[in-house]
Amino acid sequence: MSYNKTASNAMLRKAQEKLLSAKDDFNAGRYDSCIGNLYYSAFQTVTSLLLIRGILINKHTHVRGFVNKELALTGLINKDQAKLYNKLMEYRSDADYNNEVFFEKDIAEELLNGVELFNESIKILITLE
Repeated sequence: MSYNKTASNAMLRKAQEKLLSAKDDFNAGRYDSCIGNLYYSAFQTVTSLLLIRGILINKHTHVRGFVNKELALTGLINKDQAKLYNKLMEYRSDADYNNEVFFEKDIAEELLNGVELFNESIKILITLE
């Protein structure tokens, strides 16, 4: 197994753990924490794809650019999934740093469902590499 495959698999495992943590947070009513974990789950899933491709990007804005330019604009994912990723990045920042923003159940639930589908789409791309 190549380094890229090993690293990609490790990142996918971390992404799955973040998704499970997000579900636990959601069920406990910790919606800000849920959103943070959802973002990192999506970020780590995309990072896994990048690793498979031999691309080493770890800056959040660069990964966001990859999602928008290399995945959405080329049709590898749909534009709604890219919008979800962008929204997650903004919401995660608000959840972590904005003391005036608190997320409610409906937004967290929508994002939870969206991230599950987003991650599955990225995993399909990984299997095609």
